[in-house]
Amino acid sequence: MKTGIIYISKHGTTQKVAEIIAEKLNSENVEIINLRDNQIIDLNDYDRIIIGASIHAGSANRKTKLFCKKNTDILLTKKIGLYICSVEKGDKGVVQFNNAYMEEFRKHAKSIGLLGYEFNLGKMNFIEKFIVKVIAGSKKSISEIDYEAISNFVNEFEKN
Repeated sequence: MKTGIIYISKHGTTQKVAEIIAEKLNSENVEIINLRDNQIIDLNDYDRIIIGASIHAGSANRKTKLFCKKNTDILLTKKIGLYICSVEKGDKGVVQFNNAYMEEFRKHAKSIGLLGYEFNLGKMNFIEKFIVKVIAGSKKSISEIDYEAISNFVNEFEKN
């Protein structure tokens, strides 16, 4: 069974989470695909697909949304998992997740996850650093990837 993990990442956190998920899956046949580098993906090559979206300024990357919309018909025939990387948790995180993925995807998904975030100041431009310093009150990089949530996400994906 071949699994594709498809994501887009601005500062590397969503990629890092995709790599952690790939390591935890009970499969040697996993391919990690960055939408930023690969615009054409043959989804027929995969039995299972996990899609990861990064949230910036409260919204998912538009390329992720366009990819899902463009490939809705085939994605709904596959076993899918959906995750976001976002600073928000609880109800606010759920709202961001719901805004990132269409309702039919959310209902079809075998596993969903709010998997944490990072502020990697070394990969941010001046404006992004300023915003993090003002809003988050942090002058240093922060990693709040939720490893337990990743394990739960993978376990749920594997059992369904």
